[in-house]
Amino acid sequence: MPVKSDVPPFSTLSRWQRLQRWTGAAGLLFLTGWFGLPWLVPWPDALNQPVPAGMILTDQQGTPLRRLLAGGHRSGGILPLEEMPPFLIEATLAAEDQRFFSHSGIDVLATLRALRDGLQAGRRVSGASTITQQLVKMAVPRPRTLRTKLLELLTARRMEMTWDKSQILTHYFARLDYGNLHRGPAAAAQGYFGKPLQDCSPAECAFLAGLPQSPTRLNPWRDPAPARQRQQWILQRLRSMDHMDSALLDRAVAEPLRLRRHYGNFAAPHFVDLLLDRTPPSELTATAGVDPRTSLDLPMQEVCENIVRDRLGRLRERGVSQAAVVVIENATGEVRALVGSKEYAAGMDGQVNGATARRSPGSALKPFTYLLALSQDLSPASILPDLPVEYMTSTGLYRPQNYHHRAAGPVSLRTALANSLNLSAVRLLESHGGPDALIASLQAAGLTTLTKPAAEYGLGLTIGGGEVTLLELTAAYSTLARLGRVIPLRFTRGSPPGGQQLYDPDACWLLADILSDNNARARTFGTGSALRLPFPCAVKTGTSTDYRDNWTIGYNPAWTVGVWVGNFDNSPMRGVSGVTGAAPIFRDIFSWLDTHFPSPWYPQPSTILVRDVDGLTGLPVPPALRARRPSVSEKFRRDLAPGEADPTLYDALGRVLLPAAYHAWLAGPENVLGTTDVAPGPVRADQPWRITSPLPGTTLLLDPDLPQGGQSLPLRVDPPQVSVTWSSPTLRIEKQRAWLIPGRHQLTAREVRTGTAATTWVEVRRL
Repeated sequence: MPVKSDVPPFSTLSRWQRLQRWTGAAGLLFLTGWFGLPWLVPWPDALNQPVPAGMILTDQQGTPLRRLLAGGHRSGGILPLEEMPPFLIEATLAAEDQRFFSHSGIDVLATLRALRDGLQAGRRVSGASTITQQLVKMAVPRPRTLRTKLLELLTARRMEMTWDKSQILTHYFARLDYGNLHRGPAAAAQGYFGKPLQDCSPAECAFLAGLPQSPTRLNPWRDPAPARQRQQWILQRLRSMDHMDSALLDRAVAEPLRLRRHYGNFAAPHFVDLLLDRTPPSELTATAGVDPRTSLDLPMQEVCENIVRDRLGRLRERGVSQAAVVVIENATGEVRALVGSKEYAAGMDGQVNGATARRSPGSALKPFTYLLALSQDLSPASILPDLPVEYMTSTGLYRPQNYHHRAAGPVSLRTALANSLNLSAVRLLESHGGPDALIASLQAAGLTTLTKPAAEYGLGLTIGGGEVTLLELTAAYSTLARLGRVIPLRFTRGSPPGGQQLYDPDACWLLADILSDNNARARTFGTGSALRLPFPCAVKTGTSTDYRDNWTIGYNPAWTVGVWVGNFDNSPMRGVSGVTGAAPIFRDIFSWLDTHFPSPWYPQPSTILVRDVDGLTGLPVPPALRARRPSVSEKFRRDLAPGEADPTLYDALGRVLLPAAYHAWLAGPENVLGTTDVAPGPVRADQPWRITSPLPGTTLLLDPDLPQGGQSLPLRVDPPQVSVTWSSPTLRIEKQRAWLIPGRHQLTAREVRTGTAATTWVEVRRL
């Protein structure tokens, strides 16, 4: 028999009664979720554990480099709220959660505001996490997903129902990251101001309160301006909330920041800063234990720092103020020493890390250009034309010059590289892939700063037409030192990766042989320069335009050392080149390395052959001339070793006959060979030639300040001795110049004797 109910059916209720029932059900559901669901999520176990004690970064032998001043109180305990400046608590709440004492773990108003701002901007503009939610996030790091956000909301509710506000705030401060390994406000006060937290002024408290929002972006050691701006915003917010009066605000806003390092265990500062930028402290702890061992060798670091200070003291009167050093152990890729500036504590300049600053490398990139050729079809004995050359580029006429403003004529590849000749380097790059090939090679070796299109760098890239960092360039040289095997840089100890073969080993061996040849570089550097070491060492210098940067980078099988010298404000030095500025520092450091860590030189591979050749032809001297012509001993890859002598390269007097491209040089004042060893060779009827100005697709802009029709373009071919006539259907040509008008124009050069022709085209526009 059915049981009768006194509750009337829902369908018979009035609208008001239905609303009451719906409201009651919704309220019951809300109360169940608000007070019941939070108990279904687990309590963060990390909050039951002690606050982690301070972490110490050490060198490879365990000597402390820097201590994480973590732990809010004494030996890692939690600092009670009553021992904190009240102004710090107010500033932190103003910055992070102004309704902390009125919400229950979830700030509904802040959530709605963040949702509105995000919808209006079409992206996430600001967060709405309360301090309770942030504490949950710090205690249980999770991937940032919608599920994570829901779990954090429920856990924050449970925390609010379990702990009172002071407990939550106390644990929050104890785990708060203030950047630079400073966890907790007491550590931050000591680390940034060198004083106890209780002694911090309102301005300093507001400064500290702003850092946790983004410890990396607001890092005051990198740039204090963003952190200062956030401090000012917090002070204004406190004034608007009536937590400070106008007089206190004015004093706090005007108070200068007196940041100073805490120098207890503060060695190799630029190295440690770089390590922390690249590796979060959590990863350091997880991979290396409580006291992670870095790759740094502290005694070696101190030697490098002392050498930098000593050598810069001698260069002070020549307008030199800064230097940077990188030392890499080749076998592991580990950075053993890194000096970023002369003195880390010397103002803001000292904080700049010269090892990671982008600077022009001058000629320090040339070895990688020569590596392209040695890997393909040339040998150290190959003859290169070190002759004047011009290139019409998209940015105008490019005319490289040698360091001494003299063309060297016919030179061997060994001589050209060892003496850092620009003309032959630019010509070599043009014939072996151009800037595209060089950029690809350098990027594969780890250089990340060459990001522009290759055309913007042009052929001048090989003599410094780009920007690199000392750290990355030294790492690229360490790949050369490993005979082409690339290994990523390492800043912590561990098993080294196997690496991969990037460059041809034989080409790298030949490159090391050239760069360690002190006699080969004598033409430019002499035999007694700072590059002359009492042991084998491959070394290359570089000097940028106007003496703004100079470099010396070199290696042996065990070590690679890079040195940069210059000024952080980019002011020029007074006549200080790589061999007089950076090289003495390099020499001192490498001499110390050789004394303490001697290394044998590379053994000669079985694939390398030695042959006697004529220094002006790169081929064996004909038997009939061996009594008259000297020969040099040179090294070759087996597949490129020279064959028989070629008597047609000499005249009846035994002089080398130079091609037509050298004729103007032979007759000019730059000819240092005279006429004893060389003579003009016959001009062949099929002499190869090409147009060098203008190059196809060149865009030219007319200057409106010059009269119409008054601007012209030089027309050139290479070699210049080839006689050609120029024509164009749209441009007037007189005396090897084309007079420009707007439009797209084709030009034709026709060789007088053979009639062979070549064409090019330009685009002329008005500014």
